Amino acid sequence: MKNIICLLVSFTFLSSLLFSQQKDSLVQLYPGMGDTLDFVDREIFGLYPDVEGFDYAKIFARDSKFLVSEISYFNKGFSADTIIVEDFSKLSKMRAQLNQFAIQNDKKLESPINASIFTTNSNKYDGKLMMFSKKFLYLASDINYSVENHSPFYLKSSIESIDSLMIPEETNLFPYIGGGAFAGFLAGFLIGTSIFEDDMGANKEVKWMATGGFGALAGALLGWVIGAAIPNDYITIRFNSPYDVIKLKDYSAYYFRHDKSLKEKYEELK
Repeated sequence: MKNIICLLVSFTFLSSLLFSQQKDSLVQLYPGMGDTLDFVDREIFGLYPDVEGFDYAKIFARDSKFLVSEISYFNKGFSADTIIVEDFSKLSKMRAQLNQFAIQNDKKLESPINASIFTTNSNKYDGKLMMFSKKFLYLASDINYSVENHSPFYLKSSIESIDSLMIPEETNLFPYIGGGAFAGFLAGFLIGTSIFEDDMGANKEVKWMATGGFGALAGALLGWVIGAAIPNDYITIRFNSPYDVIKLKDYSAYYFRHDKSLKEKYEELK
């Protein structure tokens, strides 16, 4: 009987000792992100770039000394797991990286781009692409697509129902303005030398430059008009898998900090 009691006491002591040695607590990298970093988040945030075949990761703090990343990945078509243990200071660096992303993300939300959504049932919706998530595209439109809402109409469409998205490329007007200004200056300068060729005044060179300046101004304006009149090219993004939302990261804000009041103003397109 004494042996059994001693064994139980020893087992309890060892268990408590092992438990005290590894106090792992699950870490949330950013408020509203959840406790699991999946493939879409990894690609958008640029975390764990060296892990090939990344599937998802859970991150733990151990005794406030180490950061433990439990990562699942695919190796030759098979699922595998690995653990990365780093100094706890790594967490601050990761959060700083996410904070920089959030700042740039908010800027995109403040200046959304124009976009056209084409659904799998051949409908088209035009408006401002406000943001995207793993499940929806969020659009603000001046057109009422049969939803009960106030103008501008805030709409969302599930990724599953979207065939493609078209984004107009911004025309770079600088080559047109710069080329027009250069051509205008040369034309103005040559006209000036012709007009003031027999001018005996000491400032005829100034007059040549002045006519060149007027020509440059006129040429720049003409170049701007020509550039603005050229039709935009379009970037087409097709949605063949849920991972295709990653293609939007350079164009629109990513909705990863969940805000219930923000989501509720968007009506889902049927």
